[in-house]
Amino acid sequence: MNIKIVQPDSTYAQILSDLGRRLFSESFADYNLPDDLNSYLDDAYTPKHQLQELNNPSMHTYMAFDEDNIPIAFCQLRENKNVYDFINDPEAIELQRIYVDKRYARQGIGKKLLAECILKARQLGKETIWLGVWEHNPSGIKFYQKEGFFKVGSHAFRMGNKVDDDHIMIKKI
Repeated sequence: MNIKIVQPDSTYAQILSDLGRRLFSESFADYNLPDDLNSYLDDAYTPKHQLQELNNPSMHTYMAFDEDNIPIAFCQLRENKNVYDFINDPEAIELQRIYVDKRYARQGIGKKLLAECILKARQLGKETIWLGVWEHNPSGIKFYQKEGFFKVGSHAFRMGNKVDDDHIMIKKI
C-alpha cells in the first residue's frame, strides 16, 4: 500500500475536522452516550478548532492519505507547558492524538505516524514523549507498549458529562 504522510497547513482544517470526527466516532461511539460523544466532537473537531490547531506553532499535525488521496489517519503532537509531575520531565511533549481508519488497522500506518512525531520531538530537543490512552482501550495500550511506552500514572478525561480514566504513558526518546 502506498501511503503519503503530509504535515497539513490551515487549508486542511475542514478535511482534518471531518477525519477527526469520523475516526474518533469510529473508535468510541460504542462506549459513549450519543449526547456525550457529540458534545466532545462539537468541541474538539470543528473546522474552526482544527484551524486554530493547524495555525498554532506548538501543535504539529500529520495526516496519512491512501493511494487515492483519501485521508485515512492523523496524529497531533503538542508542546504543552502543563506536564504532569509524575512524568519527571517538565519539557516532555504530548502525543495528543493518533487515529487510524479501522479499515487500515495493522498495516503500519500508526507506526509511521508515530515515527514522524518522534522525529519532530527530537528536532525540538525533547527527551520524553507522553500520551493519555483510555484505560479500556487494550489495542491502543498494546500498540504503545510495543512501541516502547510505559504507564507512569493516570488522569481524568471528560467526554461530555462522562469522566473516564486515561493511562498516562511515556517513552524516552
